[in-house]
Amino acid sequence: MDKNVTVVLDGQAGSCGKGKICGYIAQKDNIQISTNNWSSNAGHTYVGDNEEKVVVSHLPMAMLNRNTKLCLNAGSIITPEILENELIKYKNIIGNRKIYIHPRAMIIKEKHREQEKQYIKSGSTFKGCGAALAEKIMRLPEVELIENFYNNFSDYVKSKIEITDTSIILNESQKSILVEGSQGTDLDINYGLDYPNVTSRQCSSSQLIADAGISPFKVKDIIMVIRPYPIRISNKTNLGFDIYSGDYAGSKEITWEEVKKRCGANKDLQEYTTITKKVRRVFEMNWERLKYNVMINNPTQIVLNFAQYIDWKVYRCNNYNSLSDKVKEFIYKIEKITNVPVTMIGTGERNCDIIDLRKNLTK
Repeated sequence: MDKNVTVVLDGQAGSCGKGKICGYIAQKDNIQISTNNWSSNAGHTYVGDNEEKVVVSHLPMAMLNRNTKLCLNAGSIITPEILENELIKYKNIIGNRKIYIHPRAMIIKEKHREQEKQYIKSGSTFKGCGAALAEKIMRLPEVELIENFYNNFSDYVKSKIEITDTSIILNESQKSILVEGSQGTDLDINYGLDYPNVTSRQCSSSQLIADAGISPFKVKDIIMVIRPYPIRISNKTNLGFDIYSGDYAGSKEITWEEVKKRCGANKDLQEYTTITKKVRRVFEMNWERLKYNVMINNPTQIVLNFAQYIDWKVYRCNNYNSLSDKVKEFIYKIEKITNVPVTMIGTGERNCDIIDLRKNLTK
């Protein structure tokens, strides 16, 4: 069996820059097929060299390669209006391509969002994803999968999507395949950080492969994306009450002002969540947790994004030899602790702000 699958996933609690890396790999490696299991509780961001931003919750970021076939697999949990908005907003990028969607992808309705607002008091974006998934698991009569919902879409959406068994597309192809992960290992419902401050399902490499309906024996690379200061979502919500979104395995919570001071940045570094637009909480690196997540995912490569948070002198650097000793020492520590090579280093938000060392890997 040919190994033609690359998996990209977040090795921490989200917002490590998976969208940036998936967009980069799709174009750099000319990926032929991409699939995801995303739901609308997470956003994926890519910034082009011209600083034009692409933000999606359903469409694979590999759409940036206009030759890539795009699939949403059976693990997808879809908010119809969000899918439609993305198809319209990025119609020039998508062009005449179809989006192939597995018939068992779940549909999120308003009732699911209301259920989460009523029952969930831990970290959540209240987008209805967990409630919809729970309904699918319970196999209730009112479940609406996308194959049943199809006729409710606008004519434009129906012209752009095709309901089909995406596992056949993925398994029969010998071309390069990218599996794009969502959220992060630390949010995994079974192996993530403190329950119940996790998401509604598993986020590991094995789950991403399973949701795609492909054999693990087809996997060539698992690329785990991390950042020097992991984050968690805000304790603030848009619902009029606060929640506790959890700590980070005992790591000290720090401020964005402290990160700015440490790296010597000449601008504010405060980050906001893609979906809720609330200030992210930021923590010290937890090396024991990193080792645990490497154990869970067994990555063949690690990507370090936000290297400029270690030393602002490397901001938008694209040459390894130009990196400061401070950043190189951090990379060395990652490799020593995990025994996994750091093959890409993100030094800024743009596509071109990546140092790609993969050519140095021993074949």
